[in-house]
Amino acid sequence: MANVYKNSIVSTTDASDKLAYTVPAATVALVKSISVYNGTGGSSNITISITDSSASTTTIYSYVAGLSSLAKKEFLEGDESTLLVLESADTILIKSSNGASAIITISVLQQDRT
Repeated sequence: MANVYKNSIVSTTDASDKLAYTVPAATVALVKSISVYNGTGGSSNITISITDSSASTTTIYSYVAGLSSLAKKEFLEGDESTLLVLESADTILIKSSNGASAIITISVLQQDRT
């Protein structure tokens, strides 16, 4: 079982869900950090959603209302979960109410199950 550390950095381009990360086949992902930087000129509502591929469902994982312009939010810290476990083909999605200029950075340890 090989361990590989990965970063995924994605920018939003409109106000729809944007795919930020997909767990590779035959892999378990241990997500250590999900941070969002709002690079827009105004505040933005940020929604992070998780798709559980084995259950074919997508659910909101976290929501932040009014993330200030040029501000950053870490979603896996403090009183919130500090580790997120995802299975093969699960995904993380981001949506910004302002559309463009929200940048999500995901840091993950991928464990190959083969």
